[in-house]
Amino acid sequence: MMFIDLRNMLRSVETLPFRLDLETLARNLIGPRELVAAYVFDSKMSMGSDDTSKRLHDKLKYLGFRVMVREAYDSVKGEQKEVDVAMACEMVVHALRGHYDVAIVVSGDRDFIPAIQQVQAAGKRVEVAAFANSVGSAVRQAADKFYELEKIPLLFMHNPPDDPEPENIVGEEEEAA
Repeated sequence: MMFIDLRNMLRSVETLPFRLDLETLARNLIGPRELVAAYVFDSKMSMGSDDTSKRLHDKLKYLGFRVMVREAYDSVKGEQKEVDVAMACEMVVHALRGHYDVAIVVSGDRDFIPAIQQVQAAGKRVEVAAFANSVGSAVRQAADKFYELEKIPLLFMHNPPDDPEPENIVGEEEEAA
């Protein structure tokens, strides 16, 4: 199973003149293994505000991602709430239920280290994929395998000044991931 912290990935590429292709990312990280499910975790803006992420979420759902949107967004601080905890819970629950052999965590956020350790304690492997600018050595060391996303072809050029919101972040018998 794959668990993607969407905002962490978006922050990692926001200053680059590239778009992140999540569909290609998933294919590259899974390789020849069977993909059980690919979860994307994000937050929803507060009611009444213009939530431009809805189109992105819909597109990801159309492509087969399971989009888990928390309705807790702190507009004063400009940050999402509950998303990391929701992702960590899904990782651990699915591991304990034996739904996968390998968890692929797409985030460099060190908040996931306790969940990674619990998944490993349940006898599962955990692979972490992140950009160098958004991951620390503790996360790299916690993983059974680490992927540097800079080395995977999953970015494509775009014009950032005309496109302020990242709506089009998607592209067109082993152990189960």
